[in-house]
Amino acid sequence: MQAAEWDNGTISWVFFDVGETLVDESKPIRESIRQFVEQAAKLGYRIEPHIVEQALMHYHGLFSSFPMRDVMEQLIRSEEDRLEIRKGMVYRKDWDEPFADAVGILEQLSRHYKLGIIANQSAGTAARLEQYGMLKYISVVCSSAEEGLSKPDVRFYERALGEARCKAEHAVMIGDRIDNDVIPAKRVGMRAIWVRQGLARHQPIPLDHTAPDVMVERLDGIMNYLARI
Repeated sequence: MQAAEWDNGTISWVFFDVGETLVDESKPIRESIRQFVEQAAKLGYRIEPHIVEQALMHYHGLFSSFPMRDVMEQLIRSEEDRLEIRKGMVYRKDWDEPFADAVGILEQLSRHYKLGIIANQSAGTAARLEQYGMLKYISVVCSSAEEGLSKPDVRFYERALGEARCKAEHAVMIGDRIDNDVIPAKRVGMRAIWVRQGLARHQPIPLDHTAPDVMVERLDGIMNYLARI
C-alpha cells in the first residue's frame, strides 16, 4: 500500500510486538547458534553457523512455531543427542537490546495514540520494558507468559483489544512476523504493518485479506504512515 492510500484518521490504538520489532534479538540469536554448533561438535557433528541461520530462516518461512526446534531435528537426527545439546544451551535474554530509535518512536506516537504490546515473551515483559525506558509510553501490556495465550491465537488479540476497550477497526498491529503478527491481527479486523527485519523478513505474504496493509524495511518506516503533524 502506498502512503497516499493509508488513512490513519480512524486509528486510536497502536499495538507492537517486542522481539525483532522494538527489541533487537540478533545478539542472543547468534549466541544460541554458537552454542548449538559448539555443543553439537562435542558429539561429533560438524555444522557451520551459516547453515543453522539459513535453516532458521527456512523454518520461519514455513511459519514454524518453534524454528530452532525444527532446525535441531533436521540437523541432529538422534533425539538423545538433541537432548544432550539442549542441556548445554542457555538463551541469553539479557542480551536483548532495544533498537536505537524505538524509544523515540514510542514517545512520538504516544502523543497521538494509545500504545499497547501483544507479544510472545517470557515472564517479566513489563519489567524489561521499564528497563528499556519504554513502559511509560505503553498503556496495555499483553504478554504470553502472563496471559496464558500466545500468538497466533486470535483470542490473544481479542483479549488485548478488550483490555484496551478498543474496536479492532480502530487499531493497528506492528510486528516482524507474518504468521504471528500480521495474519491474526487481520483476522480480528485490525490493520497491520509488517516490519521486515530479523529471521522472518522473507516470510511469504498471504494473497488474501490477511496480507499486511503496509510493509516497511525498518521500524522508523512506520512513521511515514502513523506520524501526525
